[in-house]
Amino acid sequence: MEKEFLTETHRSVTLNVTGGKIDSFREKEETTGTVRVYENGCIGVAGCLGTPDENALTDKAREALALGIPYPCKLDGALEQENLNEKEIIPVSKLIPTMQSFLDRLGDACPRFAFSNKISLNYRKTEYRNSLGRHLTSSGSNVDIQLLAQNRGSGNLFDTSFGYKGADFDPDALLSQFGKEYDAFYTSADITPGRYPVVMDISDLFGGTLQHFIAEMYASGASLLSGKLGKKVFSDRLSLKNDMNPATNPGVCFFDTEGCVAPDLRPTLIDRGTLVGLLTTKKSAEKLNLPNTGTAAASYDGVPTLGFNRFYAEPTAPTLSALVPGKAIYIVMTSGGDITPGGHFASPVQMSYLMENGRLVGRLPELNIGGDFSDFLGNDYIGAVRGDPSPDSMLCAVVMDVNM
Repeated sequence: MEKEFLTETHRSVTLNVTGGKIDSFREKEETTGTVRVYENGCIGVAGCLGTPDENALTDKAREALALGIPYPCKLDGALEQENLNEKEIIPVSKLIPTMQSFLDRLGDACPRFAFSNKISLNYRKTEYRNSLGRHLTSSGSNVDIQLLAQNRGSGNLFDTSFGYKGADFDPDALLSQFGKEYDAFYTSADITPGRYPVVMDISDLFGGTLQHFIAEMYASGASLLSGKLGKKVFSDRLSLKNDMNPATNPGVCFFDTEGCVAPDLRPTLIDRGTLVGLLTTKKSAEKLNLPNTGTAAASYDGVPTLGFNRFYAEPTAPTLSALVPGKAIYIVMTSGGDITPGGHFASPVQMSYLMENGRLVGRLPELNIGGDFSDFLGNDYIGAVRGDPSPDSMLCAVVMDVNM
């Protein structure tokens, strides 16, 4: 019999913001424990809330083997590795006054906006051990600022948004960036329909494609990528990964729930245009005869299933101005888009700016963007930039059809 043991601790303080003022907060701490045992091609799982008793959980997991849940025993071998990021971003006792001061300054800099939504301070520590000698420990924190901005008197619930998630809090830098967006919001801009470089957050661009990287969908033939594993079908400039690296995704755990550690801590899906990986667990990888990329997740008392953290595209330019010199469309809010079974993508854009040489010029009216899946990962893919305009930014640029 082989065994895995995991413990996770999550702590968070979440502030609720209404009209630029913090009106409530929620503090949460949760510790979980998990034991998974493997024998005769089956898995037994036991979990608990609170500090775990490993021996008691092991006994319960052994009993669960009687359920006959099939799962391959593919434990990874001995490895000792830790990535501990215990730096305190903001003391919890000072979080409310610090953030209220920031909101007050933001309100002064953006007087025509009313701000609402959430600000949170998060900490996570995960430990994994198995019976083959693998021992992994990961910890980290982030501050997550997600503000909705209403143009006072507009009648809308919100008109735009400001966001930041990182391992540092620099109010001056954030105020400078948010201030640039505020100034551009009140400057009108326009474009004629046509094809333009479109700059957007990587999750907005690739989020709708995630299902096509799922191993089961790929093997069934329902994925737009089916039959293309190992083939170069996209742009040389495109390398797409699942970001499990705390250096670029603060607070993330660098290993998956099955103890897999990827090279550079980012399981690779596309490498310089070649499809090299899919989203798998050890079970789906064995069943479908596919390489396991190490993208499993699980509830504390559940069998491993698929997980995903955040898209990461290898940067191809140091700044936005270098990535898209000249005119481009910078998308802030887009919702309601989809990809057809044939691969055509279309989406309305609720909020965007005209950008010239990396600088926001003015706010554009609502518009629609579209293109073909294979094209915007291929010939129409321009590249990616990280850390511009804000330290947490991961933006991609693609040529798309734009209509008003």
